[in-house]
Amino acid sequence: MGFSVSNPTYLYQSPSGYIFRLRIPNDLRAIVSKCEFRYSLRTGILRVAKHRARCIASYIHKLFLKVRSSMSEFSTERIEQLVREYIRQTLEDDEKCRALGNHTMDELYVTGGSSMGQKEAESLDISVKRWLAQQDHSFLHPVANRLLTKHGIEVAPDSEEYKTLSRELMVAFQSILQVRIKRSQGDYSVPDDELIPLLKQRAQGISESAEAKTEVIPAVKFSEVQESYQSEVEKAGNWTEKTKAENLSIFALFVRVMGDLAIDKIDRKLMAEYKTILMKLPPNLNKSPLYKDMSIEDIIAAKPPKTLTVNTLNKYIRRLSGLFNYAVRNGYMTTNPAEGTQIKSQKRVDQERNDYSKEDLEKLFGSKEYREGNHRQSYGFWTPLIALYTGCRLEEICQLHLEDIRQEDGVWVFDINDKNEKRLKNMSSERLVPIHPQLMDLGLIDYAKFLQGKGEARLFPELQQRRDGYGQTVSKWFGRYKERLGFGKGQTFHSFRHTFITHLKHKQVDPFMIHELDGHTVDSETMGRYGKKFTPEILLKEAIQKLDYGIDFSDLKWISG
Repeated sequence: MGFSVSNPTYLYQSPSGYIFRLRIPNDLRAIVSKCEFRYSLRTGILRVAKHRARCIASYIHKLFLKVRSSMSEFSTERIEQLVREYIRQTLEDDEKCRALGNHTMDELYVTGGSSMGQKEAESLDISVKRWLAQQDHSFLHPVANRLLTKHGIEVAPDSEEYKTLSRELMVAFQSILQVRIKRSQGDYSVPDDELIPLLKQRAQGISESAEAKTEVIPAVKFSEVQESYQSEVEKAGNWTEKTKAENLSIFALFVRVMGDLAIDKIDRKLMAEYKTILMKLPPNLNKSPLYKDMSIEDIIAAKPPKTLTVNTLNKYIRRLSGLFNYAVRNGYMTTNPAEGTQIKSQKRVDQERNDYSKEDLEKLFGSKEYREGNHRQSYGFWTPLIALYTGCRLEEICQLHLEDIRQEDGVWVFDINDKNEKRLKNMSSERLVPIHPQLMDLGLIDYAKFLQGKGEARLFPELQQRRDGYGQTVSKWFGRYKERLGFGKGQTFHSFRHTFITHLKHKQVDPFMIHELDGHTVDSETMGRYGKKFTPEILLKEAIQKLDYGIDFSDLKWISG
């Protein structure tokens, strides 16, 4: 084990990683029954070790202050009085018994009486020294109990005061043995007062030490801020069950890798280090039984064949950034250390999108399975079409109510809202999207009216809300369907949204109209330029009606009933 010069206070380096070591002050060793705290930090990364060491040290120093402050008047002056009483009474009894010569065996062991020979006393002295070294004070617990009972003092056997009293009695007893041996030889040169432990000096030192140290309010840990953050967002209804599960997993991974650090100690350098570690970790680390019992260092050393993708890594950082923003707003942090730390992709955003080409769309909507299928579940027919002609997200489509398909100023629209327990990604997601004429021709309005006649409330009543929302069933169905057609993993249901946006751009639609249609956040500058939102009529004429994918849907129509 080597000494770490980078942080000589608490860190030691061993072949397996860094170790935290902190010597316990002499005045507290009897209470905690240790000479030092020693704890493996479970990391070989110096910066991580430093942060963990500081966190542990802060907690321990706070504990020291608490112990010292709890050492009441009884723990100092009162203990001194009891020990003084014990010494004087024992020596007086020793003199009386010496004259009478009637010590009992019990008295020998609690007073060191005169009928004990020098060899017996020396042997007991050796035992007492060993017990003191082992912090074993049970030998004089009967004496401590008798003194406490005599004076009507109630102290728990596991309290700091009881342990201190027992230890001081042991120290006093050791001195009594030496005095008894000398007195048996006629040597009365040692006054009684010199045997009394210097508790006043020790108490004064404790008091001065506590006053000299400015008590530091313990830093709030990451986990504590996380709990507050979670409570707030859940109360506001901003997390779905899926989002909650993802976030808790992301936060747990941060604690597993970096430790439950003081929130104000998390800075940009630490986040950069965390990001470097993330780049070497496998996906689903917290779920995989393969890595359950492995340290982070061992996992990295094993060089997992698959590591987190850039998108996943950036998602982890974004979720942490959300928590840190909360911490800044509530005064736990001064700045957000995760802001601007996401990895920038070498590809342009439009290159990352996996749009559907015209050939792809013809394959999806022209397959025998789609054209001739009876579509026992209506979502199999409608959800891909609605996504293609509205750019709406999967969950926005699947949670639609029949009342969300309505007319606004004479224009049929999808009313994307968060009423009736529906959920939206953000505030900008609430919008009106005009219904494309192609959807009208395919029978969408007739389908909605058919469901109303049956007393249904939702556009897709067959879908049940699951942990990931109403769209989970559709997502799985579409994934299997496109795989049967030979599509790879790069193109998903969400690709309809990208295709919608790309086609509007190619038609040179005003980008602010596109933002309003797809529900993206619009900055203050944009709002200042346009003020009010576009009317459904303008959005229909200037954007939606310009969509033409070149697909022949003439022989396709939904027949209700």
